[in-house]
Amino acid sequence: MFQSNSTFGIYYTSLLVLYRNKKFLFLILFLVIYPLILIISRIFLFLDYILIPEFENAKVKQPIFIMGVNRSGTTFFHRLLCKSNQFSTSKTWDLIIPSLSLRKFLTILKRALTYLKLDQIEKKKRGHQVRLENIEEDEMLLFIHKLDSLWISNHLIPWLKFDKSTKHFIKHVYRDNSRNQNRNIRSMLFVKDFFQRQAYVHKNRRHLSKSNPFMFKIDSILKVFPDAKFVFLVRDPLETIPSYFSLQENVKFGNFLKKNELNKLRKESYEEIIEWYKETEKVKSKLLKKQFMVLTYPQITADIQNSIESFYKFTNMKMTKKFEKEVKLFASKKYVKKHQNKSIEKYGFSKKQVLSDFDFVYQEYFL
Repeated sequence: MFQSNSTFGIYYTSLLVLYRNKKFLFLILFLVIYPLILIISRIFLFLDYILIPEFENAKVKQPIFIMGVNRSGTTFFHRLLCKSNQFSTSKTWDLIIPSLSLRKFLTILKRALTYLKLDQIEKKKRGHQVRLENIEEDEMLLFIHKLDSLWISNHLIPWLKFDKSTKHFIKHVYRDNSRNQNRNIRSMLFVKDFFQRQAYVHKNRRHLSKSNPFMFKIDSILKVFPDAKFVFLVRDPLETIPSYFSLQENVKFGNFLKKNELNKLRKESYEEIIEWYKETEKVKSKLLKKQFMVLTYPQITADIQNSIESFYKFTNMKMTKKFEKEVKLFASKKYVKKHQNKSIEKYGFSKKQVLSDFDFVYQEYFL
């Protein structure tokens, strides 16, 4: 099978996997719609330089990346910080339509979708609400416009993860390695170009990015954003894994999987989560102490005020009085978990196995 780590290569490989697994409706939709998205997006990104050339004067300085294994509290922490209105951020609408000029042309469409309540892509009860006006993860940019994303095999086309012809290939597609070096740099330059547009919209505020899978692209990030800072969130694997598996079951594409396929996906995902935690430790060893900070899930749920204050100290920023009051009010409320996930045993893994496989995590953070 022809396998290339380029956008076209991933697109072609995905089509073949959909065909092999008899997902014909999905194959037709992906075959027709995705090229249209790319063509329209690229045309209008080019037109931005003609129609809105001022955005090129915007500065991207000291971006802040919030990262962690999925379901580690990154969304909660990121969205709370975004309420300060002190950062340049990304909404779902921005990530779907990175072109400033195209956003202007489609403003009426966005308003109509919101008015008709058709602006919700994913429901909250499925584990992660996605609306056009929600602050969202910057990984979506590479997912939609470059196919250079862990989301491709985790959510959109999970068959890539366990199909015999692609499972070894797809593991290395989005990571920093010698084969992907040029591809990842191009992807990060694409991200920087997007950040510049967002900086123009948000009057040169520092960009606050939540992009969990960017963890595997740290080398590329540092080459493109040498002044970047990183915030790593870490959660107990016994909590993270069931929460992640629950999300897999509930998201729309997870529902398309047969029971045996879902079991295969869980097995691959479990190994990937181990690698993700290990990558966090590797990344920390590459960075200077002044470049990163670590917060655990218990810290942000039990003492959010101190966590926010620590973040501001780390980033050399000052909270506004208004946001300081909001944080104190939020901190005064008792944290209540909104839903209960199944136990790890329900997903075919034992507590003993998790404690053994993730011993390095417990030794570092939870003893």
